[in-house]
Amino acid sequence: MNFLIDVLVNAIKGILSFFISIIIIIIFFSIIGALFTPSTKEEITVSKNSLLYINNLNIIGDRDTKGDELDLNFDIPLPLPILDNNQTEKISLLTFENIITKAADDDNIEGIYLNVENVGISFNKAEKVRDILEEFKRKKPIYSHADLQTKGAYFISSVSDFMAISPPGFISVSGFGVSSFFYKNMLDELGIDINLFRVGEYKGAAETYVRTDFSKENEEQYLNLLNYRMSNYLDKISISRSIDRDNLFNMIENFETELANDALNNKLVDSLIYEDEMVNYLKTNVDSSYKKISLLKYRKTLEKSKYNRNKIAVLYAIGSILPGTGDDGIYSESIIKEIKKIKKNKNIKSVILYVNSGGGSAFASDLIARELELLNEKKPLVAYMSDVCASGGYYISMPADTLIASRGSIVGSIGVFGIFPEMSGLLNDKLKITTDQIRTNNNIGEIDPFRPLEEDEKRLVQRGVNQIYTDFLSIVADGRSMSKDEVDKLARGRVYYGEEGKELDLIDIVGEFNDAIELAAKLAEIEDYQIIEYPKQKTEIEKIISSLQQTKTLLDPFIKDNWLIENIVKNDFYDPFQMRMEFKID
Repeated sequence: MNFLIDVLVNAIKGILSFFISIIIIIIFFSIIGALFTPSTKEEITVSKNSLLYINNLNIIGDRDTKGDELDLNFDIPLPLPILDNNQTEKISLLTFENIITKAADDDNIEGIYLNVENVGISFNKAEKVRDILEEFKRKKPIYSHADLQTKGAYFISSVSDFMAISPPGFISVSGFGVSSFFYKNMLDELGIDINLFRVGEYKGAAETYVRTDFSKENEEQYLNLLNYRMSNYLDKISISRSIDRDNLFNMIENFETELANDALNNKLVDSLIYEDEMVNYLKTNVDSSYKKISLLKYRKTLEKSKYNRNKIAVLYAIGSILPGTGDDGIYSESIIKEIKKIKKNKNIKSVILYVNSGGGSAFASDLIARELELLNEKKPLVAYMSDVCASGGYYISMPADTLIASRGSIVGSIGVFGIFPEMSGLLNDKLKITTDQIRTNNNIGEIDPFRPLEEDEKRLVQRGVNQIYTDFLSIVADGRSMSKDEVDKLARGRVYYGEEGKELDLIDIVGEFNDAIELAAKLAEIEDYQIIEYPKQKTEIEKIISSLQQTKTLLDPFIKDNWLIENIVKNDFYDPFQMRMEFKID
């Protein structure tokens, strides 16, 4: 019997080895072929009376990233976590603004033709895109057409001089809401008890594990953010479309905005026409030859930044804050290595910390904040807060000389919680497995997740949470020149939008990334400079190696959407103390 098993195992190993060898050979020759394929630099010519064609706003992100350059589309299912070859080129809001500004002054560009199908960017970025287009509209017209428009898509396209959708089309002009899964009943059924320790009644990131609905405090702070967003939404659409604000709200409330005919009758759009009819409209109103140039193609006409010895470093801190090393998130060891590189580089005169994070590990946040404090002793440091800079994200921003946030950025969430899953019910009652333990004394330096927490352990964890919260108050008090009591009144885990944060002195300036760059140059006392970014983007080869090192499963999408499970399952070190905010309105 053992002989047959050995034969079967060896046969399976042989088959797997064969397929893995074939895959490695395919990757190797694909890389060699791509690397030695001669590259030709495309000469971009912009014809007279051209339209700048924007048909994918989803490419707008936090930083410029290149799409995949190696042709690795095998069109066969692979049993290895090979590099995802569907990565598209991304551009930052700053790059988008530079493109649109150049187009506004380009005599060959007659206007913008906007297609806003399925816009999926954050509402904060949508507001900025709309502002940039509104500035362009002061000089040249904008035309838009789409079949289906999401709420964010319509918000952007409503800035257009002429706006059309197809007759069977659909638009979303509506209010805002937030929803969340609550896992308490499921966890109870599984025999899993979540021990939650927190400071701050507004610290709601872990409520989904211990409640079946939103707490009153969490509902209050979310409504504050939603109402602010709704107010801006109504104001801008009503002005652009020349619709009374109250009338617009009543249309939304009475469900008279989504259907194509309703949209036309209520002046939310100018015409119901198909795409070919839209082309005819543009030929009649712009130029009969109907020439257009895509956004990314036109981008190539921008001047490249020239080398300059004086440099301003932009350090990107995007995603969850986690201990250890890694790429997808803000890993403490990885980002600290980048901070040390910046500190040693004598050509770097000042630094911008670009934050888009709702926080994460308290342990990792503190390590990062300390290293940024040491960096600021050597060089000026400005923090720019993108969509979200909350909890641990706000914590790591405190060493900066100046905090800049957009008016719609989410800031604050000064608070902390500790979370310990306890699974004795799952193990004992559901799986019928028992555990026992031999120890020299009561405290052996670890908490067993397969038995209920003892009172001494609960007191220890709560003391830890209290201490971290006190430290959080202290670092904010020092950074904002406030007393700890003043900070505590604004803290308790509560979040604010950028303009509100400025009124409460949680930030210094309501502005954009350009303002951060200008301030960084001013603090460094330099006029000419070059922007360099950290961490450096990986080459295609590095992406492949990194991808091969990852272990992927069918459960990855579920794990990635649940920060608690992801922290426990995928990271070497689970930090039970969290400076984290869950914010999902977009």
